[in-house]
Amino acid sequence: MSLVGLERDHEGCQDAVERAYLASRAPGPELRGHVDEVVRECRGAEPLNRIAVGLRIERPRAATRLARVAAQREPDSYVAWGVLAVAAPPAEAAAAKRRAGALNPLSVGASP
Repeated sequence: MSLVGLERDHEGCQDAVERAYLASRAPGPELRGHVDEVVRECRGAEPLNRIAVGLRIERPRAATRLARVAAQREPDSYVAWGVLAVAAPPAEAAAAKRRAGALNPLSVGASP
C-alpha cells in the first residue's frame, strides 16, 4: 500500500470518528450507523477505544460495542480491555478488568 493509500485510510477513519462524535446525541439508529462506519473505516483498536471512552456515559451501548470490537481486534491490548472494563455492563466489565489486569499486573485498578 502506498503512502497516499495510508493517508486516505487515516482520513477516512478520522472523518468517521468525527461524524460519530457529532452524532452522539442522535437517535439510536443514526448513531448505530456512524458506529458501524467507524468499525468499517478504522483499523486497529485505538480509534475505537477513543470514541468508546467518549460515548461511555451518555451512549453506553454504542461504547460497549466499540470496546468489544477493539478488544477482539487487539486481544493482547491492556488498553482495549481496560476500555471494555469501563464501558461494558457489570459482569462483562469484571471479566474485562481481570483480562486487563492479567495483561498489565502493575496497573492501578487494571483499567486506563
